[in-house]
Amino acid sequence: MGFVNQSDPEASEPQRAATPIPAHLEARSAALDAVEPERLLEGEDEDTAYVDDAVHWTKVYTELLDFKRSLLTLAEQRVPSMDDDAGLEVKETDLKVLEAEAFRFERRLEFWQGRVRELEAGAVTDSE
Repeated sequence: MGFVNQSDPEASEPQRAATPIPAHLEARSAALDAVEPERLLEGEDEDTAYVDDAVHWTKVYTELLDFKRSLLTLAEQRVPSMDDDAGLEVKETDLKVLEAEAFRFERRLEFWQGRVRELEAGAVTDSE
């Protein structure tokens, strides 16, 4: 299946709209989204009034942060055994992306931990 040139004025609107995004552009978009500092996960509602929701997101971000840290550790361990050029590329790109993702997860985890405390304090106050 070929790709329709999105800027081709002769392509019909349905052809342009139905054209799949090439994998490399999709991957690039995902990479940029991954390091977007303010990006929330699907279904994440910072304004939730439910402690259970905040606890859920605390667990989600704890798992994501743990996963990202394990990838960072593995990548850092592999770099010394790599060819100099390959190692430099990993240091200049992959490690920086992984660190940015981990930092985002840390910030989101801190947010949700604070939100749990806030909602639990409100629940205690409301029941008095």
